[in-house]
Amino acid sequence: MSNKSPPNIAIIAISNGTQSGQPNPVNALSAHVRQYLQKSLATSLSDPKVTAIVLIGRPDGKGVFSAGADIKEFSGSDDESSTGGVTTSDPDGIPTLNDLAHLIEKSPKPIIAALTGATLGGGMELALAAQYRVADESLKYGLPEVKIGLIPGAGGTQRLPRLCGVRHALDVIVRGRINGTASEGLKFGFLDGVASEDEGILEVALRWASWASTLSPEKLDSRRLCLKTVPNDEEGMDNSDLCDFALQSVPPKDMGGESVHATIEAIRASFELSSFQKGMEAEKNIFNDLLYHSLAGRAYRHIFFAERSSSSGRQLSKMKSAPSVVGSQLKKGKGAIGVIGAGTMGRGIAISFLRAGFGPVTLVDVNPKGLDAGIKYIQTTIHGEVKKGRIPGSKAKGILNHVKSSSDISYLADCDLVVEAVFENLKVKKEIFTKLNNLVVKKDALLLSNTSSLDVDVIASSLSPERRQYCAGMHFFSPAHIMKLVEVVRGQATSGATLEIICAVTKRIKKVPVVVGNCDGFVGNRMMHPYTSESALLLADYGGKGGLTIADVDNALGRNGHGMAIGPFLVSDIAGNDIGYNIRREKGLLSDHRTGQVGPNRKNGMRYTELADEMVEKWGRVGQKAQKGWYNYDPNVGNGRKALPSPEMEELIIKHSMNSPHKGTKLSKDEIIHRVLFPLVNEGFKILEEGIALDPSDIDIIYLYGYGWPAFKGGPMFWADNYIGLTKLLNELEKFHEMCPGSDYFRPSELLKRCVDLGVGVQEYYKKGYAASGATTPQSKL
Repeated sequence: MSNKSPPNIAIIAISNGTQSGQPNPVNALSAHVRQYLQKSLATSLSDPKVTAIVLIGRPDGKGVFSAGADIKEFSGSDDESSTGGVTTSDPDGIPTLNDLAHLIEKSPKPIIAALTGATLGGGMELALAAQYRVADESLKYGLPEVKIGLIPGAGGTQRLPRLCGVRHALDVIVRGRINGTASEGLKFGFLDGVASEDEGILEVALRWASWASTLSPEKLDSRRLCLKTVPNDEEGMDNSDLCDFALQSVPPKDMGGESVHATIEAIRASFELSSFQKGMEAEKNIFNDLLYHSLAGRAYRHIFFAERSSSSGRQLSKMKSAPSVVGSQLKKGKGAIGVIGAGTMGRGIAISFLRAGFGPVTLVDVNPKGLDAGIKYIQTTIHGEVKKGRIPGSKAKGILNHVKSSSDISYLADCDLVVEAVFENLKVKKEIFTKLNNLVVKKDALLLSNTSSLDVDVIASSLSPERRQYCAGMHFFSPAHIMKLVEVVRGQATSGATLEIICAVTKRIKKVPVVVGNCDGFVGNRMMHPYTSESALLLADYGGKGGLTIADVDNALGRNGHGMAIGPFLVSDIAGNDIGYNIRREKGLLSDHRTGQVGPNRKNGMRYTELADEMVEKWGRVGQKAQKGWYNYDPNVGNGRKALPSPEMEELIIKHSMNSPHKGTKLSKDEIIHRVLFPLVNEGFKILEEGIALDPSDIDIIYLYGYGWPAFKGGPMFWADNYIGLTKLLNELEKFHEMCPGSDYFRPSELLKRCVDLGVGVQEYYKKGYAASGATTPQSKL
């Protein structure tokens, strides 16, 4: 308790419960914090001099109230101790969040929750239990548990409907919102008061506490939500109908919607069951059922931890090197940025840096028309975000003032960081880096390539030896100003300090960095090779009249099948089929269409179809930009983006499948998924074997944020461990490899075999330290 308050008012600050030496910037309600709150509340309640209590985030009223339960306490195991201190009492007497909420709600002395900053999850649930709630304008309230596969478990589904009505409860809980404002809270009755501009939150809370301390017991009882019933909807709809309506817009249970359906069930219990106590029991049962039995929920929590692990610099912990002078500025969000290439990637990268406050940002392109188009796109995008309310007009003006452009690369001489984002041609990229080596003034400036597959070491070889430590890959995903992922590619000479700076900058521009090793395609695109190759080969093997179609494959893998954002053929049409064609040409796989000579690097016995080559080379079917690719596109249908069947492609598939013994055969959705995704996962195992990625969860994050993997399946490696099982994966791969020996991506990984022999999943293999022992994993390339 603080001694700054009037003698009759106790101030309890959540931050004071943080264990010494354990940083807790978000006031997570860990076991230690909960014990502190219970003890402080008990002391205040038993002190006859105390007539009211203020519960606040920090003693000075700054920062956050509480971002909720300590999610590290959720293990999701069958052990009852894994409920994160929300619903199940600890045998050692550590109070749960429910214990604290009941203690606060039943307090004979008024408790005023003084809310600032993040008031989320369990933090909001404690606030709901208080008799009064006041806030300042920094407040952001919400109940986001659905996003980690759970429901609010400390009374949120029962108290919020009673306080604000079912309509607002559904909006906050089902959507997992975290952006409720002070004005919104006042409008819907969550708040009783908001601090004025000349009044601090503590001052407001003390004023309310002084007033509340004079209230009668009957008046305090009227403030206890456990004694209230859920009000009727102000707009006249039946509460049950509101819940039914909400169900219409959520995903099915088996497509990641388990927790969303559960939140609606719990909210329904708040008005359908006969008492608050029965509603709380229903909430507890639903919460525990999700925690212990929902595989999708485990996937969501896996992603939560994986993202924070990949962004926390785990990969950098053993990389010690001298800090860069330029780097210290970049980490603070300051510095001049250069982007080479004004195409789709370059302009998106420039927008990302501009939004984050870097500047000037100079866009360079040798094509004046392309440069003008790039600048116009940047301006249009920023103005569009102003119209949508995402950026204030005043900020947009400053952003656009930071935009510079030139057709002359020498304008990048004073940059602190340069990202090269031209097309995938090694010769061109080397020429650019040779020029940068000679013209960039600062010797510790970061010189980065957005290459998606080329050798970063070969690119870095164009630099002087002393500059190579500042060179790395910074692989954005298209569209770069929207996609969250950045693969940070470490070359042989890249220093740990450079990687640390790139990761810090990536987080500054609100993206997720994952450090990976240098190889063909790195992690994401390397794993895409078997995915896209096998998809096309399935058409050549099983296509033809009455057989497998393009739509069959996309439907099996897309949103209504496996759950990918879109299927492989539609992805290719959107990105441009000429990209894959050019990569195959660079790799020496294409046949010479004049002589029929097979590409020099297409090995004897290699399983290959020229279906994708011919559609680009002879028919110009490069994708949506040409209104024809794997599908046809009509500018008058769906703005030219709706995939339509193509008779021309049907004929081409008949041609390329005519010699297959399996032509004209349909495959089930599961058969398609296994044939296409099992080799993708197998490649992930090989990437781990080679040390290109340090942890399976890094691969999962790359696929979640870069390739549209369904979040409820946790990523490819989580999916293999938990949805498929590694024994089944190994058996199927061996069967496929025997059927198709010309596809090396079916050859099972040695790491996969090792995991099966040990009887562990790949994530467990890494957690138990088997990988660190070097049993099957070569020295890391990171």
